[in-house]
Amino acid sequence: MEEHVELLARHLDHDKFEVYGISPHWEPTEKFSHSLAAEVTELVEITPDRRYGLWKEVKEAYKFFKQLRKWRIRVMHMHSTTYRGQFVALAVARLAGVRRIYITEHLAPENSLPFFKKLSRNLFSRMVDGIVCVSAKNYQARLAHIYTPKKKTIVVNNGVDLDDFTPIPQQTLAELREKYQIPADGLIVGTVVRFEPEKGLNYLVDAAVEIKKTVPNAYFLMVGDGSLREELKGQVERLGLSDCFRFTGFQSDPRPYLGLMDAFVLPVPVGSMSIGLLEAMAMQKAIVITFGGPGEAVVDGESGFWAEPRNSASIAQKVICILQDSGLRKHLGESARERVATEFSAQRVAKVLAELYVGP
Repeated sequence: MEEHVELLARHLDHDKFEVYGISPHWEPTEKFSHSLAAEVTELVEITPDRRYGLWKEVKEAYKFFKQLRKWRIRVMHMHSTTYRGQFVALAVARLAGVRRIYITEHLAPENSLPFFKKLSRNLFSRMVDGIVCVSAKNYQARLAHIYTPKKKTIVVNNGVDLDDFTPIPQQTLAELREKYQIPADGLIVGTVVRFEPEKGLNYLVDAAVEIKKTVPNAYFLMVGDGSLREELKGQVERLGLSDCFRFTGFQSDPRPYLGLMDAFVLPVPVGSMSIGLLEAMAMQKAIVITFGGPGEAVVDGESGFWAEPRNSASIAQKVICILQDSGLRKHLGESARERVATEFSAQRVAKVLAELYVGP
């Protein structure tokens, strides 16, 4: 989500728009806030969040109100990792006189919601002027479980800036191999993702058993961090795979790590249009995902492979095909980048959203 927001701010036409940013004062987003500040006219940190207490929320909400009035904001585009929260921000923006408010919820519900949660989100959806879905699958999931009015909902696929994804110098790649003790002939299977339950990483670890049997020189590069880090390490140890797994921790710039990979795996059982996936495709990586379907960036057999969700054997089969055929790896990688260039560029996202902001 943070990458999406930053790219949007960068590629909006600054001759036509003054772009301002508001992000939370929160340690995990400090680097993002600093980076976003370079792309906008002005950025402030405001946190109207109940988790910090009711009195703090009230004070931050008032600060938010004054800031919107000071900037004389006409259009506000809210971004959320899920489909929850942001009621306070929405209400304050209306009181501050913001004319148009749009919401992008980067994840849609996977299942039916409890009655009151559904009622709450349906009310929120009625109060905004437009809903932006990041993929056709995101739209269909939202449509199935919460109020999603067709007349004010638009699908705008996520995008990346291809100019940011150039080949990594061989010296850098060699240094990373040395740092993580991966031999020169080691074939690297990797992922870049948050280590959370919904990401399906346990299926990738299980798949590693079969991959390692068939491709003995396979290594696994786990880039990221999260609540499951120690649990995943324990799973690796129980399976006797500690010698071939490397956990790098969170990396603010994953590109050198992507450059190392021969196969990129995103084992998310239910997902859509991940920025991390698009970045791997832009780096010409051979891709395996487990949430394939119409409209997804990966076209099965052309720009990557679809494996079955929650199926370690299926993941292993696709990865083994990639590792055993260098020509296939090259073809899939080149096709992946071309797919991103034609359909999933950040420039296209900014152009479509600019038209939405201006309105009819």
